[in-house]
Amino acid sequence: MSTRFTYALILAICGAALNLVLYFTGWQTDKLATGHYFMWLQEVIMLVVLWRGIKAVRRESPGHGLSYGRGVASGVLISLYAGLMSGVYNAVHFKFVNPHFADYQLACLRSDWSASHMNAADMAQAEKITRLLVTPAAQLILTPIITVCIGLVMSLIIAAFLRRPFFDGTSPTLRAN
Repeated sequence: MSTRFTYALILAICGAALNLVLYFTGWQTDKLATGHYFMWLQEVIMLVVLWRGIKAVRRESPGHGLSYGRGVASGVLISLYAGLMSGVYNAVHFKFVNPHFADYQLACLRSDWSASHMNAADMAQAEKITRLLVTPAAQLILTPIITVCIGLVMSLIIAAFLRRPFFDGTSPTLRAN
């Protein structure tokens, strides 16, 4: 199994575990109004896994070097694999584990919409869009796209810190001018 796929699998499993923990503790159902703050944990987990994954790619390359482009590409590939796996899990999660997530989400959003003086027609349209976004089909499509976009931004930053020139074991020669 490739290093990139291994770290993608770790990222997908961590995301699924976080979803399950939030669901079983009620932070994804009754306490969703405050539970959505815990979803930032997913971004922290993603940052740590991408960091470790790109670093592992650097470690296994000859001379332990890593170009900026290879670092970014590795992070995006990890994100893509993780996004595809997470999209499948999210579709299953919102279909079978938490099929009423849209109702909980709308219960939280309606008070915000009322506070912002949204009219009934706009609220109905927003409700339709919200329900559409948490369908299993939408999760299959949107999760990989969002994961790759966030992974790209994180990889651009991480690769800047982890890039390292390639060394072939010989010392550079100094030219006399």
